[in-house]
Amino acid sequence: MEQVITTFFGLPLTRFGLGCMLAMLFGLVVCGAWIIWSQGKSYGAFIRFAVCVVPLSWVFARVFYVAADLIVAPIESSFYANTIGNLMPALYFWDGGYSLMGGIVGAVLGAKLAEKWTRTEKGALRDALAMGMPVAILLERAFEKGTGLGLGRTVEWKWLAEAPWCASLPSGEKVHPVYLYEALAVGLLLIVTILLAARKKERKGGDVLRVFLFMYGLVQVFLESLRQDGHMVKHFVHISQVIAIILAVVVMLRWTVQTLQHPGHGAGVIVGWVITAACIGVMIAAEFGVDRWGNRLLAYGIMVLCLVVVGVVGADFHITANRE
Repeated sequence: MEQVITTFFGLPLTRFGLGCMLAMLFGLVVCGAWIIWSQGKSYGAFIRFAVCVVPLSWVFARVFYVAADLIVAPIESSFYANTIGNLMPALYFWDGGYSLMGGIVGAVLGAKLAEKWTRTEKGALRDALAMGMPVAILLERAFEKGTGLGLGRTVEWKWLAEAPWCASLPSGEKVHPVYLYEALAVGLLLIVTILLAARKKERKGGDVLRVFLFMYGLVQVFLESLRQDGHMVKHFVHISQVIAIILAVVVMLRWTVQTLQHPGHGAGVIVGWVITAACIGVMIAAEFGVDRWGNRLLAYGIMVLCLVVVGVVGADFHITANRE
């Protein structure tokens, strides 16, 4: 991790920590602009939104990280119980160790709570997250440079290893800058989300956010597989990767409920979920195959193909769910 650059109220502050603060700030500004100018809500609605979203995203980011260490791993081999020898540091929120996926879940719950607090129509404030959340994630990923996070495997192609954007280890070894790939991916998803939100069409509240979360979950399943930084990895399982596919599946479940409200789609829903379950199974096999098949391009190719198929099934559910 980076060296401390200064202190903040007596606590150490790193470049990455400062970057995360700025990322959240810019994300909130975008959310506020959407809430106030696009949705025509009051400044008070935005303030209540921020009061709910900021602390919950922070708390859930920490809780998910600690849970991955204490629950997924045997307690005797956890970082806090074994390495530190004391579980109390798990409560030190200022001491580093967060999960972006946990932060996303906390932000969504915070926006939902703010809707009840402000008596805003369901989904209105959550859709604002679809605008600000990608901005915050993009900036957070950009600030991962130099932290030791977001690094992938060794770059095997010489022509690519010489590219200026490749990351270098202290040994001089060139590795894939997965944090940069993630920043570019979420930037593209932001463009898609903006185009979707700009369409002149009546939508169910929260639909824009659900589309973003669905796309982001699928993309992260692949990108988390590229990471080799050891962050939230237990017994060869990338915890964030598991949460990412769960995120996409939860959104699909919501669309499924809405789809079944339209007569005549029961058989199609069953077929869609059978295909989705089969694809998830194949993806699990491909994830293990990355290091065991001797052909990573084949394993990753199969994984991407399965993610595309799940994306098509989800898109079909989404279209049917929003049909008048």
